[in-house]
Amino acid sequence: MRTMRNYGMLLLLIGLFFMMSIKSGNAQDAKRHPFNIYGFIVYAGYIKQGVKQQNSMSQLQNYLQSIGIGKYNLIYEHKVLDYPNGDKKNGTINLNRMDSLAALAVNEPTGLVSLDLEGWNRFDTSRTVHRMLDAIKSFRRINKVSPLGFYATVPQDTYGFPKDQQLYERLNKAYRPVAAVVDYYSPSLYNYKGVDSLDWYKAAVFNLEACHKYSFSGKQILPYITPEVWNGDQTTFLTYEQMWYRLKVLYDLGADGCLLWTSSKTRNPDGTKIFVDENAGWLKAVKDFIKQYPSSNH
Repeated sequence: MRTMRNYGMLLLLIGLFFMMSIKSGNAQDAKRHPFNIYGFIVYAGYIKQGVKQQNSMSQLQNYLQSIGIGKYNLIYEHKVLDYPNGDKKNGTINLNRMDSLAALAVNEPTGLVSLDLEGWNRFDTSRTVHRMLDAIKSFRRINKVSPLGFYATVPQDTYGFPKDQQLYERLNKAYRPVAAVVDYYSPSLYNYKGVDSLDWYKAAVFNLEACHKYSFSGKQILPYITPEVWNGDQTTFLTYEQMWYRLKVLYDLGADGCLLWTSSKTRNPDGTKIFVDENAGWLKAVKDFIKQYPSSNH
């Protein structure tokens, strides 16, 4: 117990020092390395010269590519699983649909594919690990070229650091067979504690350390992050400074990039749909970060 408290205090001090360094502008960059930002942005469109441009998802993705945000193919579980008797926790792989989506992904062989199969019970490590491995085998029957990973699977996320840290360390060991066969790791680093930078930082440190503990070579680390902050029924967005902070932390911790995610259900407080603006707020931070740090997407 004392060791856990000491570890938590050490992270607290490191986090405070890190935030102060970034704020003062005196933090030295870690060794410069490629940092690729990918986006699954499912809003209504973008703003150009003050005018809202309504877009399809593919059109918006193409626009975001023009400012350096790469595409990734997020496949939700309802697209590849059947649910016998409506049981969402015990979905079974529909091979025909998996084959179809895997074949489509071949058309963009360098495009990342991320499977979101979070309905399975993550704590049932016996069945769920085998199910994850079966999902990969099913996809690879048709598509052996697309970089493939899972949402929030390797490593498992604490969803509230430091609570249950030992539990999640055990889970990460149990998911080692999955870590061995994916092409990249994508821990979930959403804003579970609101905009609190220190809590977010501690979760980032825990998860990136968990990635490195797998010790498999050639695996990129691409955490999921989001500009959205959920406050009950209302969603707000990270500011420029808050988004920049998250990107800089990931860069300095040695991540290879990140996967931006948004929800298609998100609306403004007045109920209107969201339009992104590359010259304001969180998206401007992403755009500026891409300009300052190297990326193979741009």
